[in-house]
Amino acid sequence: MDRTRAEELLGHLADLVDLTTFELSDRHSLSRTLAITSLHFAASVRILCDSGLVLGSAAVLRSQFEALLRGIWSLHCASDLQVDKLSSHLSVESQQTAKNIPLTAEMLGAINEVPNLANLMVSLREFKDSSWLPLNSFVHSGIHAVHWTKFEPPQALLDQIFRSSNGLSVLAFQHLAILTGVPRLQGEVVSVCAAYSSCLPAPR
Repeated sequence: MDRTRAEELLGHLADLVDLTTFELSDRHSLSRTLAITSLHFAASVRILCDSGLVLGSAAVLRSQFEALLRGIWSLHCASDLQVDKLSSHLSVESQQTAKNIPLTAEMLGAINEVPNLANLMVSLREFKDSSWLPLNSFVHSGIHAVHWTKFEPPQALLDQIFRSSNGLSVLAFQHLAILTGVPRLQGEVVSVCAAYSSCLPAPR
């Protein structure tokens, strides 16, 4: 793991997209907040990986993915009512009404129906297909959690989680770039990543 390079990359991207959304609406604000939520989870993944804590890093990686997915879904697919529910002030009542917000499979299905998200969908689907079952096992104390509690996890597993998290972070920054409405900013995010292959998922 090259955490120094990862922090350098993500700090560079954060500076690049540090702009307001092009539309001042609840939908855009919610989408931006959720993308930032995913980056907060990513920061935790890096710390946990650096400490060799595979159970925590895997569990938080799932939360990172879900936050990113919900941020994309909220911009392109959510109804106005769903946006209102998620944007409400936190209370016992609002917590109850937000329980019916779509979960991962339904959000992916909705995103899959948006033609201009086809390229992004490839990355989201690839992560879901390759990682979702083991990550669920970690979250719900299944066989993966039991196994890696009894045995020391290999560095390769921590490195895989670390790189996957950084890759999702890049997608979050691309989403934040889109929300700014600045032409070609998303391309700048991608260009910056070219020099940081040591901390990103290997190309497939």
